[in-house]
Amino acid sequence: MQITTIIGTRPEIIKMAPLIPLLDKYFDNKLIFTSQHYSKNLVDVFFDELKIRTPDVFLRTNTSKMKKLEASIYEILKKDDSQWVAIYGDTNSTLASARAAKKLGKKLIHFEAGLRSYDKRMPEERNRFETDHISDILFTPTELCRKQLKKEGIKKNVFVVGNLIVDVCLKYSKKVKPYQGEYILVTAHRQENVDKFRRLMRILTTLSQFPKVIYPIHPRTMKNIKEFRIKIPKNVTLMDPVGYLEFLSLLKGAQLVLTDSGGVQEEAITLHTPCLTLRESTERWETVIAGGNFIVGLDPLLIHFYAKQIIEGDLGNHMKNAKNPYGNGKTAEKIIKILRTEIK
Repeated sequence: MQITTIIGTRPEIIKMAPLIPLLDKYFDNKLIFTSQHYSKNLVDVFFDELKIRTPDVFLRTNTSKMKKLEASIYEILKKDDSQWVAIYGDTNSTLASARAAKKLGKKLIHFEAGLRSYDKRMPEERNRFETDHISDILFTPTELCRKQLKKEGIKKNVFVVGNLIVDVCLKYSKKVKPYQGEYILVTAHRQENVDKFRRLMRILTTLSQFPKVIYPIHPRTMKNIKEFRIKIPKNVTLMDPVGYLEFLSLLKGAQLVLTDSGGVQEEAITLHTPCLTLRESTERWETVIAGGNFIVGLDPLLIHFYAKQIIEGDLGNHMKNAKNPYGNGKTAEKIIKILRTEIK
């Protein structure tokens, strides 16, 4: 059976790394990369480190604009004999692929379905909602995600399998040592945080209260810092975007991670690193329920109070002992077993 798998961003590369070889093994799998993320540091190093084969098609769209992505994907899928299209997550590449596939009458497989932040201001929330409602087979990471789909009337062909990020984290974290020293790790890149002067200034001002901060910085964030002429606090070490193995080393060694990334919330609880999320909501509620993550927004006092208790008090140990809600690292195997039964 033919399947066309479409990815376009760094998180999709990382999470699909354990699944792509199995799709290749058991299906006639065509891999397309949309180039939604097109920076060399954001893409090439991840294909190399995670040993993912070269995609059959590089679309070279170099954009996150939905209409351009959908048009390019549509033209490729129009020439494609695959009946099934597989997509991951909630990016613009995800929804653009889903729309193009449905216009051509193809069936849709959605990995990481059912996540909900309930914040309709987030483009990802709108993307994942629409994608879930037009998918034919949905793989959710947790029972909570399955329940959320059920509330929306999606009950058929929904499978709880865990999260592929656990497969990746457990495999590659064994190959790296924790980064040395005492520091707080920061990953903040979301448009609503870094594209607005006041919010970006607030993040950097908040970071100035800690002894040592390491911040691998997204190119767009760096561009905004220069344009806004924001002075970097002396205690903050900026790093160019790092490869996945170096990031795991930084995350393993950190006293605490401050992030606005959904994926980092999952990686943090998998590697037992306390996490504070710099947003007003999250679609990774399981990390909050388990006790490994707190939602703090950009409130400097709240961040300071939590960080102090995590680093100096008992909260840190409690968070480190939070049970990972995303499975045991066998998600890719579970997915393939189900697909071999469901797709004939």
